[in-house]
Amino acid sequence: MKFSININEYKKNLTKLRAQLDQTLAEGHLNGNFKEKLDELEELENKMLKELLPYYRIYAPELYQTKIRGLEVKIDGDNKLQSYLKSYLHVEENLFVLASADQKVYFMRRNGENKQHIELSQAIKNFNKLVIYMYKLGKEKILLFTVSGDIYVFMSNNFTDIFENPKNLRIIRLKNNFEGFENVINIGENTFLCQIGRNEFIVLEIYDKNLNINIKNHINLSDLDKEINSLVKISNFHFALGSHSGDLILASFKEDEIKVDKKIKIFDNPVTNLAILESESYEKNLCISQANSDKIFLYDIESDKLTNIEISKSTIFSIGSKKSTTFILSEDFNLYLLEENMGKWTLNLKRSVADRSFVNIIGLNNSTYLTIDIYGNFNILKLDRLDSIEKLRDINLFRNRG
Repeated sequence: MKFSININEYKKNLTKLRAQLDQTLAEGHLNGNFKEKLDELEELENKMLKELLPYYRIYAPELYQTKIRGLEVKIDGDNKLQSYLKSYLHVEENLFVLASADQKVYFMRRNGENKQHIELSQAIKNFNKLVIYMYKLGKEKILLFTVSGDIYVFMSNNFTDIFENPKNLRIIRLKNNFEGFENVINIGENTFLCQIGRNEFIVLEIYDKNLNINIKNHINLSDLDKEINSLVKISNFHFALGSHSGDLILASFKEDEIKVDKKIKIFDNPVTNLAILESESYEKNLCISQANSDKIFLYDIESDKLTNIEISKSTIFSIGSKKSTTFILSEDFNLYLLEENMGKWTLNLKRSVADRSFVNIIGLNNSTYLTIDIYGNFNILKLDRLDSIEKLRDINLFRNRG
């Protein structure tokens, strides 16, 4: 077992501090820097205990079994979603923009002491567009890309105020002649990679101040595959594509061109879903799936390793991932939990079967996920796992947790 701190040095300093404490008890005089040294050792101890957490989760899971709990979401107000989500944007800590499949857009905020209350604004008036991607462009602007090729800007000096004052929202349509967007990702500051055809892409730069659109490049990837089915951002200027032929394509954007870094054969059928899994150390893995399959594949970008996980034969609807935990929703309404320990993702075999038809999942943090069913109803999933020093200290090491 390796730690990032020097254990021998830690033990040595702890012994010295104990000797100082004994001397203090005998003489009744506390050394001036005793408290400072105690704080330093406590900080090192916390760091060591934090690094022990994945070892306990792997080698002694019976001490603290992971549990999933569904919590009721209380809706404040009369507004309600009528459909599931096509896209969403986390604007501020408790403020979101939701774009539903029935071409309506809402603002949503989480209220209450435990954030189990949700309030929806009215659907944005006279705005009936299928929004596939959103991006926060500065503090007072939100970009919205639609399937029809239109790009809109929501503008407000206070988006939270829109719940009480809908007229505080100003909507602008940016001038363009694009015929449609299939996939859009952000690949740099105010720069976007947009799929406009089966294998056609354009790179757009949208300026914050004047909202002008600059087409930096028009790129054809027909030499890679006849069709690109999925697209996901890895980091600025790095992304992954899923092809119709079943390939995972790792690429980067350099000097206004797409450079293919690696092409990996995954399936014999189209890659229909690509998602990023976020580890404890914020390193990223790719989750790759195809329609009506009994396997999902995980690709470790750092180590270049590919592994597979078996699930029931189905199609993946939605994936939410936050710092070492991931929930996967499938069309047969199974809910899968993946957990990461020391860089390795594993399927928690005690999966839950959703009693409602969940199709969207939003990771709020690594223990709280917001789900939305096909009718637009909300639910919260609370994940209780050994993920804090406080929980570790509370464990009775000689008796299983009930």
